[in-house]
Amino acid sequence: MMKSTLIALSLTLPVFAIEMPPMIPDGPVTYESVSYEAPAPSQPWAQEPGATAPAAGMPDDSFYGMPAAAPMTPSVNSGNNGYVRLNAYTSNYNVRGMGFTNDLTNYGYSSVSGSYILPNRDMFNRGIYQRLSGSYGIIWGAGDHLGDTDLANFNYAIGKEIFPNCTVEVGYSLRYGGFEGFMAKHNDGAAHSLSQDLNLTLSFNDHQRGFFGSMTWGWAFKGLNGIYGDIELGYRFTNVLNGAVLGADLELSAGMAPSFSYWASGADGIDAYRLRAALPLFTHSGTLGRDARAQLVPWMQVSWSGSNAGKIDRDFSIGAVDHFIFTVGVDMGWNF
Repeated sequence: MMKSTLIALSLTLPVFAIEMPPMIPDGPVTYESVSYEAPAPSQPWAQEPGATAPAAGMPDDSFYGMPAAAPMTPSVNSGNNGYVRLNAYTSNYNVRGMGFTNDLTNYGYSSVSGSYILPNRDMFNRGIYQRLSGSYGIIWGAGDHLGDTDLANFNYAIGKEIFPNCTVEVGYSLRYGGFEGFMAKHNDGAAHSLSQDLNLTLSFNDHQRGFFGSMTWGWAFKGLNGIYGDIELGYRFTNVLNGAVLGADLELSAGMAPSFSYWASGADGIDAYRLRAALPLFTHSGTLGRDARAQLVPWMQVSWSGSNAGKIDRDFSIGAVDHFIFTVGVDMGWNF
């Protein structure tokens, strides 16, 4: 009896454990019309007197029982395609924070720079873009080694966004003039003031949280021979000044520039440390600053020389590197 009962249960239980699909009705299937004009009762903004629905195309976060997200602060950017920048005046010429004594340059520096991303931003179907950038500047002086001389820089790079707000670029740079050209001519004994390098840059800019930073490493193989670096981390405070028409954000950053046999043989260490404060201006009408095309950024910077200063000075009869400099400047730009 027990054996026959177990056999019956083993055959019957699977039938109850499996939910059978519903029968498909015969004949054509008809659908009722659905209206989306009236808000669903479950949406809180539809139940409160005087409340209005979200703008068309915008998500309603309150539908999920959470407060709607605050609008993101407009971010400082370099334009969708590129930018042109005019450094109207910088009180001291420096290279990645390393300044120079009056024997090399007695006055300041002015330059114009630009960057352009080529139209094809999805090379090899991998989201890779190409960037062309360059600059031309004048070091103002009065008969010193670097004074009244011009300098130029050209860079080609390919890049990709590897994480949200984080991009990596690999590039080639050709530099003429300036302290790098001066040292290339001094080290090689050549008539030219050219140097060339390959570089890798990792940059991060979280517009919503305010954190930004970059890290660049370059390998110089012509004119100068060695490795240089530039590391910077910063934070952006929004609306530190907020007038009726004009406002300003505040960007504070700290940086350091290491190098290894870049300036001279055995010069391995830190070129300079720096602290920088920039005050990007903006108008509430959107005509200046943040996401606007026009940019105006006054700034100031303090720099201290590192361990490489004395090693560089050993190559000269005069002291080349200034051990402390205070620099102010104004940058104007146009995004396109």
